[in-house]
Amino acid sequence: MQKKSGLLLILSWLSGLVGLVLGLVLEPMWFARFGSLMVLLSLMSEYLLLHNELNRLYVSLEKVDDSGDIPDLSPSKWHYKKVKLSHLTIILGTLIWGFGDLLI
Repeated sequence: MQKKSGLLLILSWLSGLVGLVLGLVLEPMWFARFGSLMVLLSLMSEYLLLHNELNRLYVSLEKVDDSGDIPDLSPSKWHYKKVKLSHLTIILGTLIWGFGDLLI
């Protein structure tokens, strides 16, 4: 599941690039239309990241016993980076979706 979120982010950025090329070659409105795909794919990625992290936390909490041994519940640095990239992609995709045809 972790790899799916990364793949969705890559597809999101690729759709933005395809939209940019189509916007420059054919019609500027295509750039804005592909911005909506960027938002959709990055939202799907963010949902998977959140869902996977919650599942990991629930599994880790089940391992906690009365001995006082608490497992490390912090997410990895790579997880934080993908979450930040998802946020950035959602913001950029929204701007492209709303103003992409005017930018070209």
